[in-house]
Amino acid sequence: MTVSQDDPGSTLSPGGCNLLKAPGPDPEGHRVDLYLDLGKTLYDAGASVQRISDSVRYCAHALGDDDVHAFVGNEAIEVGRRTGDRTQIRMHAFRNPVRVNATILQGVSRMLSSLGTCGAGPDSVKSKLQELRDLPPVFPSWVTIIAVGAACAAFAWLNNADIFSLWVVLIAASIGFTAKLYAFPLAGNLYLTVLLSALAASVTALVLLPFSHTATAETALISSLLFLVPGTILINGGLDIVRDHTGCGIARLVSVMAQLLVITGVLLIPLSLIAPETGGPVLISTGLTGILISATAAGIAALGFSLMMNMPVAALPGCVICGGAARIIREIAIHAGLDPILSIFIAMSVATLLAFGIGRITHVTEVVIAVAAGLPMIPGLAAIMGLNGLFQLAHPASVVQSALIQTTLQSSLYAAGVSLALVAGIIFPLIIITRGKPRI
Repeated sequence: MTVSQDDPGSTLSPGGCNLLKAPGPDPEGHRVDLYLDLGKTLYDAGASVQRISDSVRYCAHALGDDDVHAFVGNEAIEVGRRTGDRTQIRMHAFRNPVRVNATILQGVSRMLSSLGTCGAGPDSVKSKLQELRDLPPVFPSWVTIIAVGAACAAFAWLNNADIFSLWVVLIAASIGFTAKLYAFPLAGNLYLTVLLSALAASVTALVLLPFSHTATAETALISSLLFLVPGTILINGGLDIVRDHTGCGIARLVSVMAQLLVITGVLLIPLSLIAPETGGPVLISTGLTGILISATAAGIAALGFSLMMNMPVAALPGCVICGGAARIIREIAIHAGLDPILSIFIAMSVATLLAFGIGRITHVTEVVIAVAAGLPMIPGLAAIMGLNGLFQLAHPASVVQSALIQTTLQSSLYAAGVSLALVAGIIFPLIIITRGKPRI
């Protein structure tokens, strides 16, 4: 075994393992390039600012560098390494939007955990990062596309869509997600990609709905676009703010709001072209049977959204369990007389605790598991209805009606309350559990 030229300060132990202490000055900057590569890989896979910063410092400490710092912004990451009176700084500007990749996050976590073992050095870290970036998706694209369509159909099911509309949601969401997968290389912009995907899904639904004879066309149309909601970025933005990374957190939340506005703008036209819902046969009954059916639908939705985030196979059962458990707790709490918003907060808090335990076992970040479980409870219908009402009230030719004002306020406030409960139910348990611990 020879000493790597990239790490002139490394020595070899009699047993042949690298003793990574007091590395040399590294005039070529290979070390700082390695740490920058690690931070860039984590950011591109959807990690929070705290996890990127902690992972870079943890890796540097394991390799013998104790004075390494990472600054993560919304558009760039900067890593600095100081040895003696010499400081090396590298910066990388982000070009592509974040696409959550739970498999890469899992691989980085396992790699960092193994740094204390014999033979783990800069070269192995570098090769492992490259290996993770070269990994193909866990499932073929066509499997993920169908799973996302099924997840959106399950969401429609949970929101009382009738059975005649589910096939429309399945097809429209699958076509919209296909457009999302292949639109960015052509569009080159996040918001244009969201626009094209939303148009593809909404136009498909609008064409198919007349053939379905459904009485819940609005629910079907809105559910077809659920896959576009950037849930992980929303949670990461909240975590960044709570952990004092305010700049990046606010930027992420603004990006989330901009994407939601694009989705809403696309939906306004088709919503105005379809007849208002008259109500159809409810698929989910009341009582214990209804709770179990709701949990099944939530589990299906969580599974589909997990595949969308390239979840490792080992974590998929945990995602289904968390999604079903959150729904069961929500339904039981509501039946017990608790407020729906409080019920969702309790349900997501318990699901996040489950996700934390599953994440410790599978090395998958608990945020991604919790988001997959929480997406089926997003108040997408209420939010769109509230915004649609606001646009109607703002129209110069509209006749203001007290019923429209009441419905708009109720929908908007309920959507805001549920969204806050979902975010708080994920963030607060994580803050309490992980306080003072490095996030790697």
